[in-house]
Amino acid sequence: MIYKVIYGNPDVSSEAVVNEKKLKLIDQEYLRNVIFDDCLLKKEKEYLILRIKLKDKRGFYFGFGDKVGPLNRKGRRYIFWNTDDFIHHPGAEPLYKSFPFFIYISKNMKFGIFTDYPGYMEIDLDSEGKGEIEFKVRGEGFNQYIILEEKVKKILKQYLYLTGKNVAFPFWSLGYQQSRWSYSSQSEVLQIAKKFRDKNIPCDVIWLDIDYMEGYKIFTWNKENFSNYKLMLEKLHNMGFKVSAILDPGVKVEKNYEVFEEAKDRYFLKDTSGKDFEGAVWPGRVRFPDFCENKVRKWWARKVNKLLEDGIDGFWDDMNEIAIFASEKDIENAKEKLKNIKLEDGIKVANVIGEIGEIKKRGRGDEIVHLSGKKHYKLKNVYGFNMIRATFGGFPKNKRKLIITRSAYSGVQRYGGVWTGDNHSWWEHILLEIQRINSLSMVGVFNSGFDVGGFGGNVEPELMVRFMQLGVFMPLFRNHSAIGTRRQEPWSFDTEYEELLKDVIVYRYKLIPYLYTSYMLGILEDIPLIAPIFYHFENDEESYQVFDQFMVGKSLLVAPVYNPGVTKRMVYLPKRALNFNNKIFVRKGWNLVDAPLSKIPHFILDGSIVFMQDEVQYLKNSYNDVLTAHVVAYNDKAVGYLYEDDGESYNYKKGLYNLYKVVYDKGNVQFLTKRNGFLHRKRKIKFKIYRKSGLDEFELEF
Repeated sequence: MIYKVIYGNPDVSSEAVVNEKKLKLIDQEYLRNVIFDDCLLKKEKEYLILRIKLKDKRGFYFGFGDKVGPLNRKGRRYIFWNTDDFIHHPGAEPLYKSFPFFIYISKNMKFGIFTDYPGYMEIDLDSEGKGEIEFKVRGEGFNQYIILEEKVKKILKQYLYLTGKNVAFPFWSLGYQQSRWSYSSQSEVLQIAKKFRDKNIPCDVIWLDIDYMEGYKIFTWNKENFSNYKLMLEKLHNMGFKVSAILDPGVKVEKNYEVFEEAKDRYFLKDTSGKDFEGAVWPGRVRFPDFCENKVRKWWARKVNKLLEDGIDGFWDDMNEIAIFASEKDIENAKEKLKNIKLEDGIKVANVIGEIGEIKKRGRGDEIVHLSGKKHYKLKNVYGFNMIRATFGGFPKNKRKLIITRSAYSGVQRYGGVWTGDNHSWWEHILLEIQRINSLSMVGVFNSGFDVGGFGGNVEPELMVRFMQLGVFMPLFRNHSAIGTRRQEPWSFDTEYEELLKDVIVYRYKLIPYLYTSYMLGILEDIPLIAPIFYHFENDEESYQVFDQFMVGKSLLVAPVYNPGVTKRMVYLPKRALNFNNKIFVRKGWNLVDAPLSKIPHFILDGSIVFMQDEVQYLKNSYNDVLTAHVVAYNDKAVGYLYEDDGESYNYKKGLYNLYKVVYDKGNVQFLTKRNGFLHRKRKIKFKIYRKSGLDEFELEF
C-alpha cells in the first residue's frame, strides 16, 4: 500500500511522480497512530522540519542512490543538493544526484519512504541512535510517500509505480565501451577503433568528450580536428561501432553563435535582476537553459536531433548539477580578498585561498531565478533530471536511446541512466562503486555504471584488471579516464595485462544472452539487474550484512576483489552454488575461495540455467546461432530463461518479444513458451549439465 502525506504547502513540483491512482491520502495523525510511534512537524525560519520516531530502531536503511559510504545508510545525515565534487572520499557530501528514497528493514517491519522535494533537503537517518528520522527542507512544504509491503521487491515495485518504469537501453549498449577525456581528433578516434579490431578486442561504443566541439560550444563540431566528422562516423559505423557524444548545459555567450542567439533573453535562467544568469564553464562565459520549461526542452530536443542526423548514436549529459566554475561576482570578490592578503596573515591566507577554492561547489540557490519566477534553491535537484528529459525528446519515439546523466533525481529512470561521475583510480573505489551501483538499484535506477579504471589519477595494471572484472557485470561497461592521466585502453599495459583485460572483455560478450535476458526481464518486471544479495534472499538474515558482493540477475553471484595482491577472498553464498572459475560446487554459507588475478570469484546458484555464447567483436541486436546452456543442477533439477526481441525499439512494451522458460529435470529438457510475440531465430543449444555426480553434455536444436 502507498500512503501520501502532504506537509505544509508545497509550491514546487519535481514531476517525479507519474501515478497516484493506487495511493491513500492520509494526514499526520494517521501516520502517528498507524505507522510510527510519534512524529512532529515544525517550522524554523525558512526550513520545514519533520521528525519521526520509529517503533523499531534496530533496522537497516538502504537507498539514497549515488551516495558514498556504507550500503547501510544508518547513522548519518545526508544532504540532497546536487553538487559537482571531484574528490569522492568517504565523507563527501553532497554529490551529483538526489534520490530521497530509502527502504527500512527490521525484523518487525519493512517500509519505503520517498520524500519528494526538488530543492534543498537534509535527511537524518538516526544519527543520534534514538531511532529517529528527520526530514528538513528549505521550503514551504513537501509531499511524502510511505510504502508498506511485506517484501523489499514489492516496495521497490511500488516506488517504480509512483515514479515510472525504467526505459530499456538498446541491445548494443551492453557491449564494452571505450572513452577518454579526450579523443581530440577524428584521426585519433579512428586509430582507437582500428586498434580494437586489429587486436580482436571486442568493443561496441566509442565516446566523444568535450574536444569534439568547436571551442567547447555545444552543438558544434571542431572544424580543424573533426573537419570530416560525418565520414568518420560513417567509417565507425561500418566497423561496427556506435558513437556517443557529451552534452553540457552551458551555452557560450558569443555573437552570431546560432545556439546562443536563439536562446538569449528567452530560454536561459535569470539572475535576481532579471537578466540572463552568466557563469564560467569550459567555453568561457556561458548561460544556462532553463530545462524546467517545456518550451526550452523542445528547443533543446531539436538541437539534439540534428546531432542524431549527423550520425551520433547516444549522449551523456554532464556538468548539469549545475557545475559553474565561477560567476562575475565570484571573481570580483576573490580579487578583493586577495588584494590585501600577505604572508604575515598566516592562517588567514589559508582561509581565503580555501574559500576561493570552494567557489565551484556553490549551489547558486539564491543567485539564480527560473523562468517561472521560482528561486533555484527550490528546483536545483531536478535541473539534470530535466536536461536528460530534454535530450530524450530529441530521439525518434520508437527508437531506444543510450543516454546517461551525471546529475539526476527520482524518476530519471523514465528517460535514461546514470554514471557515478568522477571517481578515481584508487583501490578503495572498487568497493565504493559496488555500494553505489547497488544503492542506485535500490532507488529504481537499473541503467547504471561507473568509470571503469577510475576517472582521476594514474591506474596501475593490477588495479585496472580488478576494476574491469567488476565492470564486466555492470549494465553500463565503460572505461573512461581524465586528461593528464595515464591511458587506460586495454593495450596500454604490458602484454600480460593486455591479455588479461582482453579476456575480461571477451567474457562480457559471452555473458550477453544471460545479461540481456536478465536485464529485459528486469525492465518488464521492475527487478534490477544488479542487486544486493538480500534483495533476492530476504529471509536470509546474514545477507543483510554482506556489502561487498552482489547478484547479477537471479542466478549469478559476484564477489569482486578490491585490495592489491589478494588471491583469495571470503564469499557468502545464500545457497549452494557452482564456482564458475573451477566448476566445483560450494556449500551455502561463508567460504574461502581462490581469486587469482586472472579470475573474479563468481558463482551460478544451484538450480539455475545460464545461457552464454561464443566471442563476437560487437553486438548486432541478437545472440549467436549457437548458445551454451550452463545447467547447475546438483540434484538434477534446474530452471532458466531466454528472452529475445528486436533490441532497438520499444515494441517490447506491446508484448512483441519471446520468453522461454527452460526446465531441466533428470536428463530431460523442456522449452516452455511464456511469450511468443517476436520472430524466433533457430539456434543450436549446447547443454552442459553440472550435477553432483559430474558433468554431462548434449546438444539440441531450438
